[in-house]
Amino acid sequence: MSLEKVNVLDELRFEQPVGAIPISHRDESLALLKGLGAHALRLELEVRLPAVAEAGRVLTLESDLYAPAGTGSLLWLGSAAVTVPFEPGAVEQPHLQYVLPNTLVRALEERRRGALRLELNVRAVLPQASVHPGCPDVRLRLEIAERHWLRELEGLGRSLGVEMLVPFPAGDRPGGKAADHLLQAQRQLREDDIDGALLSARHALEYIERNSGWGRPGKKPKRERNVGERWAVIRRALEEQTAVDPRQGGADKAFTHTRADAETVITLTAALVRLID
Repeated sequence: MSLEKVNVLDELRFEQPVGAIPISHRDESLALLKGLGAHALRLELEVRLPAVAEAGRVLTLESDLYAPAGTGSLLWLGSAAVTVPFEPGAVEQPHLQYVLPNTLVRALEERRRGALRLELNVRAVLPQASVHPGCPDVRLRLEIAERHWLRELEGLGRSLGVEMLVPFPAGDRPGGKAADHLLQAQRQLREDDIDGALLSARHALEYIERNSGWGRPGKKPKRERNVGERWAVIRRALEEQTAVDPRQGGADKAFTHTRADAETVITLTAALVRLID
């Protein structure tokens, strides 16, 4: 059975004679709309309007979308609002849409265990009502069936993996000094100083060599190397991409380094820093 079908009907409770307005999330209406670096998460609600003229002609819904983050806390995902016509006795099905960057979509998937659980806080206003226009907020708890969520993720294709963030360690952490060199490399890259950025990344790699504890494999066969020795080989290979000629004061002039080279070296070095942090 689809877990989305267990969503219960909630009510927006206005003053009489408007009274209660049933509101719910429509089963399997969640959609992920592909974008470049950010995507849109779309939900569809169902609102059953009472046959009363005192409500006025429009209903405004403002919402905040959350995901449970453990220990009772919530991760805010975004806000959205929509205004629908108030036709007495009608059933409206408004859409709410939230912009989610790649990092948030991946975070939802990494935290998920089975069904995707979301919470939607809805504020409703009847701006033209002849009675009090507001009512208490309603919290809708959504459970998106795993198969439906995975189908939506598959629809994003490669666009879901176009970026990968590697956080630098804090300054008081063991890898903090290496991170300082990498931050300098980023500043130089923003100034289009590619050689300088590579040199700063090299300083970070030298710090890793001094503080990693990774032994040098020497002539040991590849299959006999331990984990640390294998990382040492990777670090050394990455350092070769930052080779500096002291006589030139810049990157080795035998190579033409591009901005993409520098960005890749900085990112991979930051990944190595995490291993000694």
